[in-house]
Amino acid sequence: MNKRWLLAPVLAASLLVAPVINAATPAYFVYTTDGGGQSTSAALIKDGITYVSSGHWEAAGLRGVWDQGHKRVEFTGWEKKIAVRIGSKTGVLDGKLVSLGGVPFETNGQLYVPADFLVKSLGGETVSWDAAKKIYTAKEIKSFSSTSAKFGGNTYTVDKKAGRLYVTDSSGRTRLLANLGSELYDMVAFDFQKTPKGLIYLTLTDVYGEPHIHNKWYTLIIKDGGVIRQANVGYYMRYGNNVKIAGNQLLLTDGKTLRLIEDGTGNVTQTLDLTKLGGVSDTYLVEGMDDDFLLIRPNQQGFLMLIDRKTGSETLLYKELLDPEQQNFAETNDLPFFGDNLKFVKREGNALLFTNEYVRDGKVYKFNLSGNNK
Repeated sequence: MNKRWLLAPVLAASLLVAPVINAATPAYFVYTTDGGGQSTSAALIKDGITYVSSGHWEAAGLRGVWDQGHKRVEFTGWEKKIAVRIGSKTGVLDGKLVSLGGVPFETNGQLYVPADFLVKSLGGETVSWDAAKKIYTAKEIKSFSSTSAKFGGNTYTVDKKAGRLYVTDSSGRTRLLANLGSELYDMVAFDFQKTPKGLIYLTLTDVYGEPHIHNKWYTLIIKDGGVIRQANVGYYMRYGNNVKIAGNQLLLTDGKTLRLIEDGTGNVTQTLDLTKLGGVSDTYLVEGMDDDFLLIRPNQQGFLMLIDRKTGSETLLYKELLDPEQQNFAETNDLPFFGDNLKFVKREGNALLFTNEYVRDGKVYKFNLSGNNK
C-alpha cells in the first residue's frame, strides 16, 4: 500500500505548476518509501537550496497545526514531532533544536522547507542531486501514521506502520499493549465494549484499498490492563459485522475458527471449525449466535447460512426466505458483492427475524427454528 505517500490531487497539481517566486526555480523531488513505493513531486530551488512541500510530512501521517499568527507550524505523529517557523533557520526535531539548512517560506498558500531536513526528519536518506536535470533523489522515507482513541481514562494508539497497539494512562506513561500482526493502512476505527463481567472487548477495523475493498478486523479481549485473547481476520469486498457477545460468551474469530470465551475469566470454552460447518473453504463472517444456532456467511459466495448447533445441519436462508426472483438475484449479482443481503435483526421466541437490504421493502422475513417455514 503506497497511496498514503501520494499528495492530494489538488496539492500535487498546485506544486507541479508552482511559479517562480522570489528567484526560486522549479525542480523535482523523487523519493522511495521504506515500503518500496516511489513517487515524484515538484520542488523549488532557492539560493542554491532545494525545497520541498511540507505536505510530505502530512502524507507521512503527521498532523500540522499552525500558531495563531500563522508563522510557526508543528507536525506531530506517533513518536515524531517537528516544528518550523517561516523565515527561521532553526527548527525542532523530536524535542531538539536543530539547523534546517535553509529558511522555510510560503508561496501560493503552500509551505516549503529544505529537502535535506525533511528527508532527515522522516528517517530517510538523501541519495543524489542531479544539477543538470534538477532532480533531488531520496530513499527510505518512513511513515509515522497513527490513530488514537480514548476509553476509560486511557488513550489507545495504533502505530499503523509497525502494527502495534499502545496504551497511555492518565499519568502519561505509555506501554505496548499488543502486536497486531500486520501493518494497518487507512480508515482505522476503534470500538470499545465493556462486557457484563468487566472485561474490555476492543475491535479495530481497517478499511483500505481502492475503492476501499479490504476490511480487516483486529479483536482483543483486555483484562486488568492486559490482552488475554486476540484474533484478526480480513475480508474482501465484504463489510458485514461479526457478532461479539452471545449470552455470557465472548466471540473471537479468525474467519476459519470461532472461539467461545467465558466472560470474566477469559477461558476458551469451545472452538468451532467454521470451514467444516459451512462446507466451503473460505473466510467466514459470524453474524448471529445463540445456544441452538449459528449464522455464518462465507466471504466469497456470500450466502447466509444457519447452522443447527445440536445437529450441525446447514440451511441456506435465502432459499427459505426469498422469492424466486430475489433468489436468482442473490445467485447472479456481483455488485457490490456476491450473495444475498439478508440481515439478522433479532430472535423472538423460536423465530429468527431478518430484513432484505437489497430491496429495503420494510418487510420482516421470519425463519422458524422448529422447521415449520411453509
